[in-house]
Amino acid sequence: MAATRLQSFYRAHLTSRAWRLALAQEFDEMFPNIADHDSWIHVTRLAVFCQSPNTLEHVSRLAAWAHMAVQTDVWSDSASWKTLFLMALRLSIRALSSGMLQHDDAHALFMLVVHTLAGDHGELQCFLVYGMLKENLYHALRVHFVGLRKEATPEQTVCVDAFLQPLRLFPGPTHGFAEVPTDPHASPRALCLSGFTEEILSIPNLLQSMPISAVTQFSASLPVDDVLQQVCTLGTYYDVSSGDSSLPTNPIHCPYLLANLLPLVSIRVKSMGGRQLAQYLEALTILQNALDRSIFADQSSTNARAFSQLSTLVSHGHLCSIFVASKKYAVTSRPAFFSFLVAITQAWPSHVAEDVLMTVLYGFEAQPSSASVPFGAVARELWRGWVRSSSLARTISAPGHDMVYYAEELRKQIISPTFATEWPMLLLLCMLYGRCLLTLGDDEFYPPRLPSSSNPPKNPLTLDELVDFSAILRNMVFSLFWTDASIFDLHVPGTRLTLGETQRMATRLLRQLHTRDSRRSFVPRGHWHLLRQQDLASFIKAVVLEERDLSRVGNELTHQSIMSERTRAFMTPRLQVLEQIPFVIPFEVRVEIFRQFVRNDVERLGISRDLFSPFQRHRATIRRDHIAEDGMAQLYALGPRLKEPLEIVFIDAWGQPEAGIDGGGVFKEFLTSIVHEVFNTDRGLWCTNDRHELYPSPYSYAQAEEQLVWYTFIGRILGKALYEGILVDVKFAGFFLNKWLGLQGYVDELASLESLDKDLYRGLIALKNYNGDVENDFSLNFTVSKDEFGEQTVLELIPGGSEIPVTRENRLSYIYHMTRYRLTVQIEAQCRAFFSGLSDLIDPRWLKLLNREELRILLCGTESPIDLDDLRHHTVYGGYHEKDVAVQYFWEALAMLDQPSLKAFLRFVTSSPNPPLLGFGELNPKFAIRHAGDDPTRLPTASTCVNLLKLPAYLSREQCLEKLKYAIHAEAGFDLS
Repeated sequence: MAATRLQSFYRAHLTSRAWRLALAQEFDEMFPNIADHDSWIHVTRLAVFCQSPNTLEHVSRLAAWAHMAVQTDVWSDSASWKTLFLMALRLSIRALSSGMLQHDDAHALFMLVVHTLAGDHGELQCFLVYGMLKENLYHALRVHFVGLRKEATPEQTVCVDAFLQPLRLFPGPTHGFAEVPTDPHASPRALCLSGFTEEILSIPNLLQSMPISAVTQFSASLPVDDVLQQVCTLGTYYDVSSGDSSLPTNPIHCPYLLANLLPLVSIRVKSMGGRQLAQYLEALTILQNALDRSIFADQSSTNARAFSQLSTLVSHGHLCSIFVASKKYAVTSRPAFFSFLVAITQAWPSHVAEDVLMTVLYGFEAQPSSASVPFGAVARELWRGWVRSSSLARTISAPGHDMVYYAEELRKQIISPTFATEWPMLLLLCMLYGRCLLTLGDDEFYPPRLPSSSNPPKNPLTLDELVDFSAILRNMVFSLFWTDASIFDLHVPGTRLTLGETQRMATRLLRQLHTRDSRRSFVPRGHWHLLRQQDLASFIKAVVLEERDLSRVGNELTHQSIMSERTRAFMTPRLQVLEQIPFVIPFEVRVEIFRQFVRNDVERLGISRDLFSPFQRHRATIRRDHIAEDGMAQLYALGPRLKEPLEIVFIDAWGQPEAGIDGGGVFKEFLTSIVHEVFNTDRGLWCTNDRHELYPSPYSYAQAEEQLVWYTFIGRILGKALYEGILVDVKFAGFFLNKWLGLQGYVDELASLESLDKDLYRGLIALKNYNGDVENDFSLNFTVSKDEFGEQTVLELIPGGSEIPVTRENRLSYIYHMTRYRLTVQIEAQCRAFFSGLSDLIDPRWLKLLNREELRILLCGTESPIDLDDLRHHTVYGGYHEKDVAVQYFWEALAMLDQPSLKAFLRFVTSSPNPPLLGFGELNPKFAIRHAGDDPTRLPTASTCVNLLKLPAYLSREQCLEKLKYAIHAEAGFDLS
């Protein structure tokens, strides 16, 4: 049966071929001798029907006929002639589309098409051109144009005119939309725009391939509004989130469409109205979103000319004209402008996006020598004009502080397509204001005491506005953390940003705002907290269990793989909240969680802190006059085992062991002493700022291998203090404490610089706010001078920095690189060694529970004055009653001491000069006073290991005060107790 069918098919093929050959022979005989109209029609019929549907076997005959037809008046309204002529035109288009014709044949068929397009024959011409459009006329024109020689020829000009002729023949308005250029149901105008956009405007280097005169004609005749509308309509068939298009071919994915549109349309921006400008910006947004990011990274995906044209999109001139025009028509075009900027940040390389955002922050209308647009004015406009009153902002703000129960519902709402038009404005505000904070000092963040026209606020948003904005960010970030991590690959409606990227960006900004608030509060009490009081106990239990599970899984994976952030997010939503936005939980609760994490670790390692436990205690013999060296020699090799119990024996100046059993107090004294010694700036490892706060020395001496070992050891010592809950008397610079928390500068780099070098900070602030000619007045370049022991070295902040002057446009980049160098680069090796040691004892994730100021309190104790009433309330007595006269004299004497002396007293009895961070109720064991006899000539003594003061029964307040002062300032060793 199959063989029969095959034979039948083959016989039909032979018959058809023979028939076409016969028609071709008849054509050859008749064509030279056409006598009248009837014979012309017959020859046309022969030329048409001798053509094979799948080969170009007889196309030369069709070309000969076409050449004759162009020179002959062949137009006729007869039905048979119209049908035949249309068939001939369709065959010509198919042949041209193949791109495989001989030059003369292609020219003849092309001229037939041009002749038809250029005619003036009313309905007949419209009928024929419509038929050609449905045969994909524009594809044939594209193939022919691309195949022409590169040098300018008259035929190129004719071809360009042919591109435009159908659009003239079928003028607007456009009704409907052609999903494909051959859509049989589309209107002629829709087919024109579909074919013109997909086939012509996507030709590589279109304008460069045209003669100059043709470029002018093409640009002047371009139906800009219709083309932009066509692009916008094509965009509705493309899902930005998934990257899928419901059209078989969608030209918006071709980079040459964008490259060709830019020079044609960008020059018209200044004369555009609001509606047309909005449509232009929407088209640019769609085209950027539809292209792969690699297109904008380099010219390898296109070519040098096309990439140059694409680059005009982010050029200062183009952006400036758009900025000014959209500001003029704010209501109709500003939202499209904001979406356009968000699309730039997602399509272009990060350095390009950064330059664009920084330019937007400064505004485009300012001239170097004139008063500039206020810094961050666009961020202010976004908040006040678009974000604050938006439905999206109201939805996010609605749950208030009861977020645990509304987080899931809020997440579902905010990823609804309903907010697709509002998300770009909120995202852009986050991008701009976050960058604004990077270069906004604390003195600029808060309003000036006496604002005036000469001293306007530098912060784009008021503090009251920041309270509302931070509440939106707080709820949004919490709802994204308090959910299934599988959603992070979903896209924010209307953008290419994923929810994961959005979460990270919003979290950074939220932490920036909280960092400012932690240094000087501007929000109402309890503003950051999102858990109700009755939920805190269950939260602590749950998060401790999650940490225990995470530690167990982490140990199992230690030798197999590293847990990914995604895995961690799936396992520990509460831990994610604690690591990323810990401030939504009260500080006291986080301190308890931190200590519980330590207890979990102690339990996991099987460490016993019982003095009489059989657990091995590491013994170290420390000479009083060589505390740091002996500590290093005997304890460095322990590494992470420094978590285990230590037994310290001090050797006095005469080489004798000091009396006493180390129940923890001697170790605390050792810790206090070694901290005092290793942080002595004379050792060359640490420097101080003008507030006497410490940070690692930036000099090359401190980067030597033997010094880096000391940084590692010091990190472990401080880790041991945190692990044991022992306060140390040392103050670190704010920027260095940020690094403890893993904040490598992004929180508020310029503000952090003030804690390192106040003069440099002020200079950079002056540069940032300067309204004059930055380049000539400052004469800076991207270098930094390093002065070390009188020898100066010039280092480049970026490659080629010595050749790059600092200008108004790039000054924020200079500030960023200078700040990064001073805060990070010059002490990178020292910090790496220090944190390597610290992390041997303290999991870096535990420290993320805290902000900078909270870490300072946890490490050093609160800076608040010593509260004697609190100390007295939490005191226990042995051999005394609280109403005894000697006890009353003691408290009266303490009340007469100033704060430095009170701190010295606290050091005397507890080994730390600072009170516990949550009050004296935290002392373990409680502060105790024990009767030490009735001899008033004796000095009071202390047992720091148990926070015990041994107090003789003095006879007067003055006598008690004198003895206390002598004892607390004697700085004797453990023998005094």
